[in-house]
Formats: sequence, structure tokens, C-alpha cells
Amino acid sequence: MNLDEFLAQAGDHGPCVGIHPETSSPVVPPAGVELRSIDGALTKTLDALLGAFAEAWHFPPWFGRNASAFDDFMRDLDNMVNTATGRPAAPGYLTEITDAHLILADQPEALSWFANCMPFYRDYYRDEASPPAMFGLLLSAPPDQLHEVRERWLSADIPVTTVTV
Repeated sequence: MNLDEFLAQAGDHGPCVGIHPETSSPVVPPAGVELRSIDGALTKTLDALLGAFAEAWHFPPWFGRNASAFDDFMRDLDNMVNTATGRPAAPGYLTEITDAHLILADQPEALSWFANCMPFYRDYYRDEASPPAMFGLLLSAPPDQLHEVRERWLSADIPVTTVTV
């Protein structure tokens, strides 16, 4: 499916985790979708992953760098994100992680927790945010690593869909 189709499904009840092969072309989301990119090489431990998200989404300095604080701030993106024209008219939040095969490579036991947060945030933004918003995670990896990435997420019981960008 293409990026627009993925985002539409992520804003509804469909998969909110997509996967695609890394390319030299940047991901360009549609208007109203805030995109943040994270280098998977900076996410090998849980502490590093939390720090990378905090930097990408501009969490405040008092971010506690733990699972509870992460949940709080990820559910507050609509209050933290402002574009040049104010808040997006049709808000959506997309995080792309490049080199996704490196996510929690040094702490693989933490992947289940992290992976299961994604549908939780999707549901929160769809059902509780006002106005409702889309939430998605886009994993990119070298083509020879895509199968491994997909299998890691499927082993955490998270559906992953292939996205063309």
C-alpha cells in the first residue's frame, strides 16, 4: 500500500506499523501529518530509544526517561507539536525509524513493550484526542534486513504492513 493508504488505516483500526526498504528519498507525508525521523542506530537500548523519541518529538526537559513518562508524552503530542501555521488542521503523527533492524538490538526483551505501545497510541489518538488524529510508526531498513524487522514485530503480535513511499 502507499503512504496515504497506510496513514488512513493507521488513523482508523488498521495497522499502525509500516515497513519499507530504505531509500535515499525522504518520506514526504501529506499536509497535516507531522513527521519525525529517528536513526535506528541511536535506539539500541531502551534508554537510548526513549532519548531518541524525546529529542525527535521535543519532549520537555523534565521527561522522566521511563515507560510511564514515555506514555504520557506520546499521548500529549497534540499539545506539544506546533507547525509554522499553528496546529495541523487534520493532525497526524508519524515517526520514521531508519535502520529499524537496530531498534533495541542490545535489549531485545524490551521490544514487546515498545511494539505494543504503538496500537495503544493509535487508539488513543483515534478515540480520545480532540480532534481525532492519526498515529503511525514507519520502519525502514536495508532490503536484506526487512524480513528480520518484520519477524521481530510479528513475534510481539504487532501487525506490520508493507508501505511504498
